[in-house]
Amino acid sequence: MLSTYFLKMKIKNYNEYTNQNVLYIFDFDDTLVNTPSYEELAIQFLKEDVTIKDLLNQSINRIGVSLSDLKWQDGRIYVMDPNKQLREYGNWVRKGDRMYMFSPNLFHTSDISLPETLKELSELYKSVENKCIVTAREESIRNKITNKLLDLGLELPKYGLHMAPVGTKNAGHWKGEKIVEIINETGFQKAIFYDDNAKYIKRATKVVREKLPNFDFTPVKV
Repeated sequence: MLSTYFLKMKIKNYNEYTNQNVLYIFDFDDTLVNTPSYEELAIQFLKEDVTIKDLLNQSINRIGVSLSDLKWQDGRIYVMDPNKQLREYGNWVRKGDRMYMFSPNLFHTSDISLPETLKELSELYKSVENKCIVTAREESIRNKITNKLLDLGLELPKYGLHMAPVGTKNAGHWKGEKIVEIINETGFQKAIFYDDNAKYIKRATKVVREKLPNFDFTPVKV
């Protein structure tokens, strides 16, 4: 299994990268696990899936609207409120004459955003010892992510589950800074970084190579 992954990722010297001097750094969402997207969830809402509909009804009743009032645009659920009669409540936030449900940040701290299935790369995660997770998920939901890892049969990483401070604006930069910190603390000679987000990879890699110009760092988009 390992050799297959290294061939896919175009890492030339497989044997060199399986020694004890390599740290494997994994993102969480859509890297180790299949994470529900905000857009997918919102579309389910609008299709009136029974279970989701019940959840949504509980939310919209609190602000005084019904399912028929909901609209969809640019990946967001909202209701029109030009007279500003509705009040912000729970996951509903105001922007101009609209009330939006689930800002992206709020969505990623909610239980319904938690994954239920593993991605193929999780097999690599299971097979290596020297590993950590660096995720842009907020520190405030550490217990949820920890429990979800265990529920899905993934052991907690030897070198830590690293989560972004609440309010982090530039996740890619934060990941780069965190990776540098981990490398300096652990003393590894090489690291392989797996992430699904090309922008995060680019920014994190830039930070790592600026601060550790001689370090052997291999970013891999999955």
